[in-house]
Amino acid sequence: MPEPTAPRTGGDAAPRPTMLLLDGHSLAYRAFYALPDTLRTQTGQLTNAVYGFTSMLIKLLADRRPASVVVAFDKGRDVSRTTAFPEYKANRATPPDEFRPQVDLIKQVLEALRIPVCEVPGVEADDVLATLAVRAIDEGFHAYIVTGDRDAMQLVDEHLTVLYTLRGISEVAEMTPKAVEARYGVPPGSYVDVAALRGDKSDNLPGVPGVGDKTAAKLVVQFGDVDGILAHLDEISGKKVPAMLAEHGEQVRANKRIMRLRRDIEVDADPADLRMTGIDAAAVRELFGSLEFRALYDRFVEEVLGEQEEAEAASFERTPSRLEAGDLAVWLEGVGSPVAIVPTVTARPPHTALEAVAVAAPDRDPASARVAELDPADLDALAGLLADPTRAVVTHDAKLLDHAVHGRGWVVSNVTVDTELAAYLLNPEQRSFDLERLALQHLQRTITPEEGDGAGDQLALDVSPDEGWEERAIRAEATLELATFLGTELDERGQRDLHDRIELPLAPVLARMERTGVALDLHVLDDIRGRLAARVVEREREVHDHAGRPFNVGSGQQLQQVLFDELELPKTRRIKTGYTTDANALQNLLGLHPIIEAIMEWRELSKLLTTYVDALPPLVDAATGRIHTTLSQTIAATGRLSSSQPNLQNIPVRREEGREIRRAFVPGEGFDQLLVADYSQIELRIMAHLSQDEGLLEAFQSHEDVHATTAAKVFDLPLDAVDGALRDRAKAVNYGLAYGLTPFGLGQQLGIPPDEAAEIVTAYFERFPKVRSFLDAAVVAATNDGYTTTMFGRRRYLPDLRSDNRNRRQMAERMALNAPIQGTAADVIKLAMIELGRALDTSGLRTQLLLQVHDEVVLEVPDDERDAAETLVRDTLSSVCELAVPLEVDTAFGVTWFDAQKH
Repeated sequence: MPEPTAPRTGGDAAPRPTMLLLDGHSLAYRAFYALPDTLRTQTGQLTNAVYGFTSMLIKLLADRRPASVVVAFDKGRDVSRTTAFPEYKANRATPPDEFRPQVDLIKQVLEALRIPVCEVPGVEADDVLATLAVRAIDEGFHAYIVTGDRDAMQLVDEHLTVLYTLRGISEVAEMTPKAVEARYGVPPGSYVDVAALRGDKSDNLPGVPGVGDKTAAKLVVQFGDVDGILAHLDEISGKKVPAMLAEHGEQVRANKRIMRLRRDIEVDADPADLRMTGIDAAAVRELFGSLEFRALYDRFVEEVLGEQEEAEAASFERTPSRLEAGDLAVWLEGVGSPVAIVPTVTARPPHTALEAVAVAAPDRDPASARVAELDPADLDALAGLLADPTRAVVTHDAKLLDHAVHGRGWVVSNVTVDTELAAYLLNPEQRSFDLERLALQHLQRTITPEEGDGAGDQLALDVSPDEGWEERAIRAEATLELATFLGTELDERGQRDLHDRIELPLAPVLARMERTGVALDLHVLDDIRGRLAARVVEREREVHDHAGRPFNVGSGQQLQQVLFDELELPKTRRIKTGYTTDANALQNLLGLHPIIEAIMEWRELSKLLTTYVDALPPLVDAATGRIHTTLSQTIAATGRLSSSQPNLQNIPVRREEGREIRRAFVPGEGFDQLLVADYSQIELRIMAHLSQDEGLLEAFQSHEDVHATTAAKVFDLPLDAVDGALRDRAKAVNYGLAYGLTPFGLGQQLGIPPDEAAEIVTAYFERFPKVRSFLDAAVVAATNDGYTTTMFGRRRYLPDLRSDNRNRRQMAERMALNAPIQGTAADVIKLAMIELGRALDTSGLRTQLLLQVHDEVVLEVPDDERDAAETLVRDTLSSVCELAVPLEVDTAFGVTWFDAQKH
């Protein structure tokens, strides 16, 4: 990366390095009022100011690439100005309570980015910035002051530009000397005279009545400055303006003294030293994660961290080569171990084809080849390597490699490290695990070659194999080095077994499921579409009847007008476009007018129609007649799998209309039934195992209804005296505790007073004391370690456990309660899928695994294998790991997914 510079100033003068000077309070305050108060973390912490400030900072760092940067904040009242004019800023309201904590968060962001912060007691940030800017210019910088305060215009010159915030902070005006003069009618040196005449309401500095920017500028141009104007009042045309100037002359002189920024503040900092001294990437990741700034973190990585690392990164040193017919077999002959293999493919499953392959090894320069250019000996050598269990292969995305070779009839038996999965296990909160990102992050290496054939080509599913051969080879080299680095990290953190036993063996299971797909009955969807569309129209008519007129129910603004202006319902939380009509807001209005229920019903039905019924048919593969979802192991930090294109884990189950959609999922050709196997109360069983509470263990070991048994213990009743209401209360406590449920939350959930809910919680812990001990110990351990751990070594990092912010800390504590339980459940499900895949392979059955959704798996089964398949599935799932309580599995068959459910 070239040295960051400002534009040349003319002639052959060398460009000046850039220095950014940010007015912290000004930008934070503008962001607070510019962005909606819906920007909150799950704990309720408002983050609009810190989000807006950080977003702007990332853009500035990416666009300006400063050599030096500093953020100044006000610290205490301005001593000199309030002494000269006690009313100075006396009209300012006290900052809202939710603003002040965000300034501290902004400073945490700056600390993680290693950006210097400058504060001088009793001095405003403007004066600090003015002083530093003058010093910076003297030392050869071009200074950029970023602020929403117009007083900075007086500083502008050829080496100092003000980036003045517009429209909140999303846009800035670049105020050069010409721009200042065009906007205010005077050069920057005279701006303070114009401002003194005009006054500044925000600072409680009264101006001359009847004198605005234009009149003030004319007067300054004609008479030079404030003193010149006041000395020539008799030469000013008209009567009103001269009279007002005479009356307010002393105030104008006071304004000018107050508005003039000081350039001589004692600041113990040198501009050349105010540099970003190396971003603390781990701290940024943790902080952004706790603030729930995932999209912003991705921007930061791409626009700032990536550029910084790329600028400092070296290239891979070995010389890549392009292989032709016969070369790959020679390259592989006697090659050392491990061998990195990176495929290039075309199309999504089930049509994925291997188009090119790249290889690297410790004793070979990396190489790549088009598959079409290889001869049979090359292909046999590659297939033999992949199938040889005594040879070690490393790759990036083992599932993709499985897809790539499957079409050629090959098998992969020896992948020892998947760099994508390893990176995910080491940092599950990270959003991107692409190879380029990981090479920069862990190796400080760039993959794109500086020169040569194919330099700079982007590899994607639709890129021609003729292009990018050199980059493909370098990707294999990167994979080889990453496998060593990340493998060592896995060993040091005790997570190698998690990688080797669960994540890596799961990849081929998922690959097979993606290729298999699930059959869809389009006639059923057509029938559902007709009925749903009629219901949508019916509900829309009902909404219109309640409103007294037709309107677009899907328009937020029109809905606001109907609800709050015409029907005069209580106004909800204010947002940028008026008042929110989101689901939570409507829920709070439920019961106040029948239109609310009708609107909520219309929305839910419309979502079912557009998100599922209309969206699924186009995704059916024409060749297979099935939907082929993509299953990912690296999305959810909890360890759960995720599904996309389409998301089949999110098919609705709560509403009857949503459950109906499952009728469209059917066995494919050659199969007769769907088999659904569901772990019964798995998270509660895991909590019993981890806590070793005798009462909870006994409740499960009795094989009776665990919630009824729990209720009997909590309420000290015989089991046969427990009615449905008491069972529901025990169930709510059983499941709620692992999610940090409070007595207040339990009361809301059950519709009972908080004190009654508190008594239930107290009674529960008295009967199950080791559950309380386990939950308390989980939070303490996570606080000490910085992360939680599942039974199988999966970690969830929770930096907010040490946060000074109470809400964020409590949220992290709730996550610390649940992560070991939910994460262990995710691990058990994954183990079950691996063992089920192996059992089906060795059984000789045609039954095949289709889907995994939450705690259940879905298979398709021929009628003649029904009993054998059910036995195999139940036995496999119930024995994948040993717990102190039985792992019970519920099974159900049906000719559709809907029919194979417990209703």
